[in-house]
Amino acid sequence: MAGAPGKWTRTALTAKLAPFDDQDTDFEAVYADLAARGWITGADDRLTLTEAGEAGRLRARDRNAKVHARMREGIDDATYAATIDTLRLVVANLGGNGELP
Repeated sequence: MAGAPGKWTRTALTAKLAPFDDQDTDFEAVYADLAARGWITGADDRLTLTEAGEAGRLRARDRNAKVHARMREGIDDATYAATIDTLRLVVANLGGNGELP
């Protein structure tokens, strides 16, 4: 179950990430790397962010927010939405999944 922020089962987290994976990522290797870095702990199929992992997540969230704001500069919501809809249709026309979030 996805559960509270910072706590997931391996299965639920992998299912949440898989739609964005186009490189056949070995998620177990990713989880092992995060554990080796001290960012997650795991027991009984549950993964939990450590304090260092939560700090990394917050840094990533802040960087993402800054990039998103920069990307949207001068673009109103209607234009942005129309662009995303158009790109989804282009992806679908080329045989991809235009319904990805």
